[in-house]
Amino acid sequence: MTALTFAEKALARAAGLAGSHAGDILIVQPDRILSHDNTAAIARIFHDELEAKQVADPERLCVVLDHASPPPTPKHAQNHAETRLFVQAQGIRHFFEVGRGICHQVLSEEGLVLPGDLILGADSHTTHYGWLGAFGAGLGRSEAAVLWDTGRLWLRVPESLRINLYGELPAGVTAKDLCMQVSKTLGADGGLYYSLEFAGPGVGSLSLESRMVIPNSMAEIGVKNAYLPPDRLVFDFLARRTAVPRAQIEAQAIYPDDGAVYTAEYDLLLDRLEPLVACPHSVDNVQPLPAVAGQHVDMAFIGTCTNGRLEDLAAAAQVLRGQHVHPGTRLLVIPASNQVYREALREGYLDVFVEAGAAIGVPGCGPCMGNHLGIPAAGEVVISSANRNFKGRMGQPDASIYLASPAVAAASAVAGCIAAPGGSPVRTTPTQPAMQVLRAASLPDAGVLGESAASGNGSQGVVPGASGKVWKYGHNVNTDQIFPGKYTYTITTPEEIAAHAMEDLDPLFAQSVRPGDVVFGGNNFGCGSSREQAVTCLKYKGVGGLVAGSFARIFYRNAINQGVPAIICPEAVAAARPGDPVRVDLANGLIHLPGGDFAFPAFPPNVRAILDVGGLVAYTKKARSVATT
Repeated sequence: MTALTFAEKALARAAGLAGSHAGDILIVQPDRILSHDNTAAIARIFHDELEAKQVADPERLCVVLDHASPPPTPKHAQNHAETRLFVQAQGIRHFFEVGRGICHQVLSEEGLVLPGDLILGADSHTTHYGWLGAFGAGLGRSEAAVLWDTGRLWLRVPESLRINLYGELPAGVTAKDLCMQVSKTLGADGGLYYSLEFAGPGVGSLSLESRMVIPNSMAEIGVKNAYLPPDRLVFDFLARRTAVPRAQIEAQAIYPDDGAVYTAEYDLLLDRLEPLVACPHSVDNVQPLPAVAGQHVDMAFIGTCTNGRLEDLAAAAQVLRGQHVHPGTRLLVIPASNQVYREALREGYLDVFVEAGAAIGVPGCGPCMGNHLGIPAAGEVVISSANRNFKGRMGQPDASIYLASPAVAAASAVAGCIAAPGGSPVRTTPTQPAMQVLRAASLPDAGVLGESAASGNGSQGVVPGASGKVWKYGHNVNTDQIFPGKYTYTITTPEEIAAHAMEDLDPLFAQSVRPGDVVFGGNNFGCGSSREQAVTCLKYKGVGGLVAGSFARIFYRNAINQGVPAIICPEAVAAARPGDPVRVDLANGLIHLPGGDFAFPAFPPNVRAILDVGGLVAYTKKARSVATT
């Protein structure tokens, strides 16, 4: 057996195999399946579309009400009520009510994910569990429903990247800055479809709460999963929170082999990092703090699954002690869980926040996805410790979001503008870049890999393709722009979903698109949330296909799973002009445009099998029917 990466080992274990290699497609059984406020919508797919009755293994399911917690509208409340009924009917033991906290923090605190586990979640930040040495990956609602039904899913083993950490973070520099440096160096699409491993002695210098920030944030550069090697601190943490014997916890940890093959490898020198800020409207638009200091701020937000833990609140409280929020600025603090809330109360941090003039929210996601509890107004500027700063991410497309560490967010709230703790920006003067590439092969085009949720031997059906006109957009079009997050739990019918297609990107699209039209995009199309409505709104509008330079991983899966062809063809994207007539011939792998005919790689048999029958749900029902005849 050749030397294997973490991903090759972890997915092989989940498939019951001794090993696997990048490119293999495996049938895996996840140890945990996560959903949150989207549970009610998944249940509708499960019951109404799949026509399933009982989940395969209730013990593996974890359900947390966190995204609109407490519910801000009657529709949100009804969504929660339906979730509770489903949980009760299915006998799901791992259910966490409103106020318990954000799903990723809660499952970590409960010890429900162990090293070496595979956790698949209907949330893009399921990469979070890499801090425990687990393989965490996000997926869409249809895939979650199929997992509930069958207990298994097909996954492609990804190629791997590696970042070696050395040294220690300087004072005033955090894991948040580390993540922004990675985003800046690799770009918003730099990790598309990859497993990203962190290694080196610098990992051990980071606190556990700092480690939690890293794999969570790597979702923003498109990775399938991110991994940190578990050590004694991780084992101690889990031993205090689970009935699993410590020896068993340690024994199931997975580590990559020496000599494993990586597509690219980097060194990151922690002591050369400086405070950074990600500027609107992209996570890789990163600048040193001094370059943006003085930018007026209307609102500061400290919280989310990325930076709402006790360490984060402690750093903010240190800045705010004896200070007061600027009269022209407001500060919102939301602990990531009720355990964090209680610990912050005991330490006196909540008193500091209240005395400083901050508002404290119920543990949960809050305004991160634009649901409630702190939506900015049009034209306002937010500095946030969250993970995304996309246009429209917090519910208002005309607001601007800057990302920074909790301490910088707190200092900015006091100053009324982006500022460093202590008043004057601290900046290191590195003699060389903090992050350097050691070796890098030619990276494959993201999306050409053809990952799919299911596999088969092909089909006799033929997907005809599409014929219409071109709608063309740019790079890094995110799911909030395609379907705004504020509608996620309140709009459910096809007609309602379709009416809001591309609302925050192209307000004329929903009115003017016609069946058979094709949407063209640049690189990393569909990045951001795992929100499946970003595909279904296009499908319900009759969009016949999607063509891009590359697709975000979960969006690509969602498109295939909804029966919408997602085609990688950068040459066609370059040649296409808005309004051009276009015809997509899937049978022959050609895109016909006025500028020429452009070939694209044939879909693998497993992907074509799903497209042929109109999507994953239909594919699963057909497979079930064949199995019972």
